[in-house]
Amino acid sequence: MSLKPRVVDFDETWNKLLTTIKAVVMLDYVERATWNDRFSDIYALCVAYPEPLGERLYMETKTFLENHVRHLHKKVLDSEEKILVMYHRNWDEYSKGADYMDCLYRYLNTQFIKKNKLTEADLQYGYGGVDMSEPLMEIGELALDMWKKLMIEPLQAVLIRMLLREIKNDRCGEDPNQKVIHGVINSFVHVEQYKKKFPLKFYQEIFECPFLNETGEYYKQEASNLMQESNCSQYMEKVLCRLKDEELRCRKYLHPSSYGKVINECQQRMVADHLQFLHAECHNIIRQEKRNDMANM
Repeated sequence: MSLKPRVVDFDETWNKLLTTIKAVVMLDYVERATWNDRFSDIYALCVAYPEPLGERLYMETKTFLENHVRHLHKKVLDSEEKILVMYHRNWDEYSKGADYMDCLYRYLNTQFIKKNKLTEADLQYGYGGVDMSEPLMEIGELALDMWKKLMIEPLQAVLIRMLLREIKNDRCGEDPNQKVIHGVINSFVHVEQYKKKFPLKFYQEIFECPFLNETGEYYKQEASNLMQESNCSQYMEKVLCRLKDEELRCRKYLHPSSYGKVINECQQRMVADHLQFLHAECHNIIRQEKRNDMANM
């Protein structure tokens, strides 16, 4: 690979690069020699004479990612009742392909994007000469951002509704596809994992908040049902079983940051909201020396 800047035909070079990145993002086989040639092409574009072509390369790559994710979005949308499965399948492929693309574009990332990237001070106070509406992102970050904006956000309502339904089915004794549910939920975390500040904000807003609300309503009703069919001793035993089951369920599906919040919500609805009922039985439990019940209390 020649390191000397030279005149480069952008269209010719981009067409070769486009063929390769299409294969990369779809996890198709790419020969090592082809990979090395495209790596050299990206370098050549970034140092091209008389004017570097890094910015044009960035914009063309962004357009490619936009079009590709829109195409995948249509595929997922057309799958109707299999949306979660199709979403997970395409996300699994796309996220891995995006990692490979990020490696292929390493020179653009380090020598063009990072040097022109806005700092936190630039974002806070403004910086003349930079288009504030379109901050530069490394290619891996850009790919994730495209997925967030063009796949997750348009499908947000249907994805969340289906996820909540599947987890409710799990609570009712069914056996949903753990890999798919966990993978879809984890994608909400993954698309902003590169952010230094509040990397979980998107996940918390679109999934965790509605999930906690749904969980609270479910266990509010569950507590009501259990109280009608159980005495205090039986109620406490069933509540402890529900809490144990929910803790295991959290570990199957959710991000670790949600575990404590979910259990707190369950405890609030099944214990704290019914302290009067529980306290009323404390005297009988102590007087009759029901050691198991005292331990459960």
